[in-house]
Amino acid sequence: MNLLVLVLSSQLLYYLLIAQTGVVGAFDSHIHDLYTLPIGGIIGSLLSALWRHLDLKMELMFLFGVQIMISWFYPNYSLGVLLTLGFVVGYTTPILIYIFSSQGKAQLALGLAISYAIGTALYTYPFEERRVIALVLPLISIIALYFFDLKRLIVIKYKKFPWRIVAIMMLWIFADSALFETLSRSGGMDIWSEYTGVIIVSHLVGVYGAYHFGDELIKQIPLVLGLFVMSYLFYWLEIPLALAIVYPVVISYYNVLLFHKLMQLRNVRVIALSMIGVGWIATSAANAIAIEHQLWIAAVVLGVFFLVVPFYFRRIS
Repeated sequence: MNLLVLVLSSQLLYYLLIAQTGVVGAFDSHIHDLYTLPIGGIIGSLLSALWRHLDLKMELMFLFGVQIMISWFYPNYSLGVLLTLGFVVGYTTPILIYIFSSQGKAQLALGLAISYAIGTALYTYPFEERRVIALVLPLISIIALYFFDLKRLIVIKYKKFPWRIVAIMMLWIFADSALFETLSRSGGMDIWSEYTGVIIVSHLVGVYGAYHFGDELIKQIPLVLGLFVMSYLFYWLEIPLALAIVYPVVISYYNVLLFHKLMQLRNVRVIALSMIGVGWIATSAANAIAIEHQLWIAAVVLGVFFLVVPFYFRRIS
């Protein structure tokens, strides 16, 4: 297996199991105990955009080492430690995506498939007992990256920031995170413990579909939007099995396209600025909606976009 695939999958698992669900679960979703995490993420992404990256490999290995030190104290995090955790994730993610641009769509699909399968299997593991996971994942990243031969990469210069693409990415992340965080707090719709195997298979189907049939992110808007609408509908109709089949498919499908598009940007600064909106602003807004139990807001946003889509495609065609 490509060593960089191990780095990507281990970091995606770290974000899912520790930074996203682990910390939130351990802090019982109290937003006043978590607000420094996205602040640190935005600061890290900004610095990643502005810094002169002379040795990307050493930067990543050093910050993965910081991850291990932070993980040693999991889940007993202060606001300062959460700020540092957010900074590390925010700084390293754009660099990792940029480095991964040397790989193809097949390697990306493999990395996402691994992370979704393992992440789903471990999702029901108690939040307070994930310290070993938090320590092992960055250690895997360091070892795999150490033996990876990182070669000089092509940098694409942009005259304009790709606002349209980033806006679409933010919409998908927002819709996904709002439903995901709402489900994770819903005792009556715990699809991950009841339909674990179904969800893993659905994730793999989504990855396979995006790899073989998915092309440009923009062209896939109607399909992704339709799958999200179905997911929200199955949630409100309380049909957990249907939700466990459709929702993981759309998560995997759009994420393969999203990461592939970010890889194609081939510019650390552009990727980092994009991640501020995609990785932090959209997810933070979605988390706030889920914590306040206002999922209808995300549904309205999707509904408005559903009405705009025909005019949007007529304009670009």
